[in-house]
Order: sequence, then C-alpha cells, then structure tokens
Amino acid sequence: MAFDFNLFFLWAILYLLGYLATFAAVRHNLSSRRMLPALTAAFLFLYLCAMVFSGLLYQYFGDDVMVLYWILVCYVLGLAAYLVRLLWRDRAEISRQPLLFLFANLAMVLYITLGSRLSDMYSREVRMVPFQNLILAVSTGNFSILNHSILNMLLFLPTGILLALLGPRRMRRVEIGFLLGLVLSVAIETVQLTAKLGTCDLDDIISNALGAAVGVLLCNLLIPRRPARRH
Repeated sequence: MAFDFNLFFLWAILYLLGYLATFAAVRHNLSSRRMLPALTAAFLFLYLCAMVFSGLLYQYFGDDVMVLYWILVCYVLGLAAYLVRLLWRDRAEISRQPLLFLFANLAMVLYITLGSRLSDMYSREVRMVPFQNLILAVSTGNFSILNHSILNMLLFLPTGILLALLGPRRMRRVEIGFLLGLVLSVAIETVQLTAKLGTCDLDDIISNALGAAVGVLLCNLLIPRRPARRH
C-alpha cells in the first residue's frame, strides 16, 4: 500500500499545533530568556523525532490511521500530567466558586458527549481525517459544513472562560486553554471509540480545543485581570 502523504501531512499539522501550544506554555517557566533558543531546538527535535516515529509506524501497519491516533493519546497523557502539576502548584490561588462552576460545566459536557449517547452503544463510526470539515467547506464552497465544528467550539467555550477565572495568572493563557481542551476532548473521543458510543471524530477534538482557547481569550478581553495590590 502506498504511503498516504496527504493524510499524514494533515496529522503532522495537528501534532504541530499541540507542540506549539506546549512550547508556549513551557517557555513561561524559564528562569532566563537565554534558555529560549535551547528550548526551541529541543522542541523542534522532539517534534521531528515524533513525526519520524509516527511515519514509520503508520507505514509499517499498512497506513493504519489509528496508529497516529493512539500516538496522540500517549502525547495527551503527558499533557494531562503537566496540567495537573500546574493546578497543584497554583492550588492556593484557585478560587472555589469558579472551580465548582468548572466541575459543573465538565459534568454537563460529559453528559452531552457521553451520557446522552448511551442508547447509541455499538453504533460506532470513526473519522480520523484532521481538518476534514474545513477542507470540504473550502473546496465545495458550502460553509454550512462547519456548523457542527462551530457548535463543538461553543460547547467548550465556557470551559475556557471558567479556567481563566480560576485565579492563577497562568490559567489565563490561551495555550493552557487549548491544551486543557485537547486533553478533555481526546479523553471523551477515546471513550466514545472504545465504548462504541456514536462517532469518534478528530475534527471534534480540534474544535473543542480551539473552543477552550477562544474562551480563555474572551475572558482576557472582557474581564481584565486586576493588578496585584502592593503592600
């Protein structure tokens, strides 16, 4: 079977978005800006290694796109550990009320994406082409195809807003919102995939992650952070 370069290229872009968001989040923790070139080189090297490894596995398994998805899952597990570490470090600054609303919002998202589909068990559909809706909309001129993606963005918009309202300064960063949306969405889609709860769609993951990032951005624009008081 010939190597499907076009599909692999779309996956490479998806991986790149995740790596760029992670890089943006990590660089704020540098003790010195002189370390930035070394960090950039390290992330570029890790990204290229990941792509070579993914390409070899993808071709070895007969261009099975699920191989690329499970590599994404492994990457997201590392992201989840990183986000938990950030929350733990900033736990003293977290406001309880936004945290409760965030948990309530996540419960609602889980119900909409998983709980409401329990009756659809064993009717599984898998769509593993990144940016498929966008490509179809541009190529056909029918932008109504993007309606589902827009709804998914709106679904995760409150998640990003509530994340930014937690209190810690780092939670108001757009890249943190994107990474949180990516982690939550991959978790949801993986449950849908393994439990056969409807459709596991890669475009849903992208839309959800972007929705959380936009939510953080909106919060920053509409509710500016108050400067810390000087004692």
